[in-house]
Amino acid sequence: MTEPGSSSSDRVVRIEVFLDDRPEAVQIVTAPPFRFQLDTTGLDEGAHSLRVVRIDASGGRRERRIPFHVEHASDVEVRGLEPGATVSGSVEVDVVVPPPPAASLPKPKGPPTWLYLLMTVLILGGIWVFFMVVPIYSNLVPAPSEGGSTASAPSTPAPPVDAALLKAGEQLYTSDCAACHKPSGEGMPPTFPALAGNSFLSDATATVKRIYEGSGAMPSHPSYSAKMLAEVATYIRNTWGNAYGGVSVADAAAAEPSASNTGAAPASGSAPAASSTGSSGASAGSAAGSSSETTPSGSTSSTSAATPSSSAGSTASGASAQPSTTAPAAAAAPSGGIDKATMDAGEQLYEAQCTSCHQANGAGLPPTFPALAGNAALSDATAVVQRIFDGKGIMPAHKTLNVQQLADVATYVRNSWGNAFGPVTAEQAAQAAPKAAQ
Repeated sequence: MTEPGSSSSDRVVRIEVFLDDRPEAVQIVTAPPFRFQLDTTGLDEGAHSLRVVRIDASGGRRERRIPFHVEHASDVEVRGLEPGATVSGSVEVDVVVPPPPAASLPKPKGPPTWLYLLMTVLILGGIWVFFMVVPIYSNLVPAPSEGGSTASAPSTPAPPVDAALLKAGEQLYTSDCAACHKPSGEGMPPTFPALAGNSFLSDATATVKRIYEGSGAMPSHPSYSAKMLAEVATYIRNTWGNAYGGVSVADAAAAEPSASNTGAAPASGSAPAASSTGSSGASAGSAAGSSSETTPSGSTSSTSAATPSSSAGSTASGASAQPSTTAPAAAAAPSGGIDKATMDAGEQLYEAQCTSCHQANGAGLPPTFPALAGNAALSDATAVVQRIFDGKGIMPAHKTLNVQQLADVATYVRNSWGNAFGPVTAEQAAQAAPKAAQ
């Protein structure tokens, strides 16, 4: 949950530029300096307006409209009749057009043919002389020794890759990162930069710190252990053609001393570690640090898609790990009172895992991440729980959420930002997602 007095919500995450009343932005800038090029060559002459929209980290929007006038230079000059003049009778008007281009001078003649032939002979003769002195040249280059080449080995070979960390990192990436950075690592630039071939990843320390601390619109991952940081960093540094070497748990702990040196303890009722986010035995609770992945430049990048993260214990205080005290009567009367503990737990999960895409105010970032505020699709409690648990399209599945956590998040998004669709009980969540852990 955001600390009181925090100013992170005032941070500008992107600038959108619109022309006249067009609904589509003509420019989107996601990192300072917020500069763009306005091309008026394709605009009609006359009045136009430029609308600049600033979007901060909390989803707040501020905009400014700037009117301007376009007048293209004319290649026709009219003399004798001024614009707006009052005339009568016969008026002599001269139309002046640019004079035709001067006749081009004759091209100078090139060198004579015999000179070309002479140059060709000299070049071919030089090549022949070069190969004639190859024995002399070869004496200047040491021959390879019998045991192999004389070329020296790379001075700094890439660190070895731990196969277990690589495999566990793939599970974390698939569950938490692939929605935005794509399974292929190509991302969705400029919002979600590509990881494939990204030289930023060559710096292991910077990669680990970016995952743990976040940057720009990318949230931090304070609940990631040093082991989980090593897993994800090892995977993205050695996949899609990347070959930057492994990152050990010790390296990750040195880069982020505040990260725990072991995996977090499993949350109550969380799914087994063999699930998609339980890398190297880490529990669903320990994997919930964030729904985003490392990005090269602090450009806006987030990896949760349309729902809370796939991790179960990502709340700031672990409140969602315990069953809430929702009264059984709420199942019979969904439109009745909503348990505060359920809302608080759902809010903690949402703030930790969903705000980077759906925004703190539920406005989302359409069309990629739809708004949840005022979304009629949330009226169907069963469909909401199933979408959170199973995912769909760009939105990943969240198989490690237990039924109580599904109920917490579903209740929160269905009853925030003006929504009033009623609570969702753990019993309803269990019926909608039978495979979720109890």
